[in-house]
Amino acid sequence: PTYEEMNELRTECTWTWTTQNSVNGYKVTGPNGNSIFLPAAGYRNGSDLYSVGSSGYYWLRSLNQSYPSSAYYLYFYSEFYGTRSDSYRSYGHPVRAVMQ
Repeated sequence: PTYEEMNELRTECTWTWTTQNSVNGYKVTGPNGNSIFLPAAGYRNGSDLYSVGSSGYYWLRSLNQSYPSSAYYLYFYSEFYGTRSDSYRSYGHPVRAVMQ
């Protein structure tokens, strides 16, 4: 998703920390009742994997125009979710496909 689309998810949807099939993450429910599950998949730096089960990091389509080596991403843990623009694009964050 773009930064604008993710901002809409953040402000217009209900975010509930939950466990589905033994996987922690957020169930994000829209005003129309549809929902998606974002697993707390952690992130990868080189061959090392961090924070699996306790936090999630998902790339957004929008790049940080001021710093081309960085991009916007969604991040969350059980008490908080938000977006940032300072993650190096070399980090291994999952990609959540969006269908229109």
